[in-house]
Amino acid sequence: MIAMDACHTKNKKYPTLLFLATVVDGNSNILVLAYGIAPVEDRETWCWFVENLKHAIHGLASPNVLIVSDRQKGLVDAVADELPSNEHVHCTFHLRMNLKRHFGAQVAQYFHRLIYAETKDIFEDALKDLEERFPNGKEAVQYINGIDRTKFARYAMKLPRYGRVTSNLVECMNGAFLKLRVYAARRLIFEVWTYMMRKFYKRRVAAETSVELLTKYAKDRLSEFEREFGRYVTCNSDQNVALVQTNGGAEQFVVNRLPRLSCTCFESQEMLWPCIHVMSWCRSKGEDYLQFVDRIYFQKSLAACYSQNIPPITEQDLKVSVTCRAPEPAIRRGRARMVRIPNGGGRGRRRTEYSYPVRDEPRFIPSQGPRSAPQTETGAGTSTRVAEEGAGPSTQAAKAKGTRRCGVCREVGHRRDTCPVRKQTEALRAQYFQEN
Repeated sequence: MIAMDACHTKNKKYPTLLFLATVVDGNSNILVLAYGIAPVEDRETWCWFVENLKHAIHGLASPNVLIVSDRQKGLVDAVADELPSNEHVHCTFHLRMNLKRHFGAQVAQYFHRLIYAETKDIFEDALKDLEERFPNGKEAVQYINGIDRTKFARYAMKLPRYGRVTSNLVECMNGAFLKLRVYAARRLIFEVWTYMMRKFYKRRVAAETSVELLTKYAKDRLSEFEREFGRYVTCNSDQNVALVQTNGGAEQFVVNRLPRLSCTCFESQEMLWPCIHVMSWCRSKGEDYLQFVDRIYFQKSLAACYSQNIPPITEQDLKVSVTCRAPEPAIRRGRARMVRIPNGGGRGRRRTEYSYPVRDEPRFIPSQGPRSAPQTETGAGTSTRVAEEGAGPSTQAAKAKGTRRCGVCREVGHRRDTCPVRKQTEALRAQYFQEN
């Protein structure tokens, strides 16, 4: 099973999308199969990604390979064009979110019964109950019937999904790469490569040094079954079919060995290992249940999965292709963001979010008169304006008489926006930038 999805990078200057194809190994570890970077997510970019993935992985275009993704239109069309023989199913989490948005949270929660329905009859009964239970149930049923059941319902699927009904394999890697997604395209490619090289080596060493027969994930799960299958009673019909039930008969399941192992609980078909009912049946017959464990859960297969080394690369090894189009820089919408000037820049003044180089001449004209009260020994000012000999009128009096001083040169008769000193300073600043 291969999960595909794309996520946005966090680089503000060159926004792109990171395309991922992931799988899961026999120890329930997520493995990045391929990744790529593109400016947009549409049919063209997804066709490019899937086509290169098909050429890189031998045997990908096979009806035995399951593709799971959301219903992004470009991705669905790309898989249909490049991998027409593959089984393509939908992420049930995205389907549930669509139901929640259109019909409410209760309908979305009830959708779980349809996902995990074991048989067609149970699925139809759940649909009927959904239509009768909720006021908008009829519209919800019409929406669900518009989706192919083989894309999300467990009973209708042709291939196992190993207990994963969503595309969380990709979503988890999006979170793992969160700190790496701030880099630009070239650095991002290098960082993801290094991340997977480190993971490959760590998992290969763990698999080669393990002395267990099964992977830790399979061993822990089957050990739970071994502790509980004693409460089941087996009634054999023949050598291949049996009825497994609890002592009181509250739970009843049918185990069938032919044409391949199956149980009406669907766990054996879904996970490709013996469920608790199959293990109870094997105990009654004196057989070893390990014969029904798929080879992917054996430690030897896990070691073979990571047997190939990922060679190290440097960022300088990533040559720029002449056919590779550079990402477009982001254009910030709206006017420039304004921030406060730090101390020394005047009260209430604002500037755009850029800074000027350091200059020898003073940036602002110093004040010719006191602007605030002198501080006392305790550090507090005694007043807002100190009357000194030769000082001009107070602020309140200046306002009343119309003799308020300029905020730049402290002269009377004009304001800061018409100050000649300020205009001279701006002219010097422009000349400095032209020369440097």
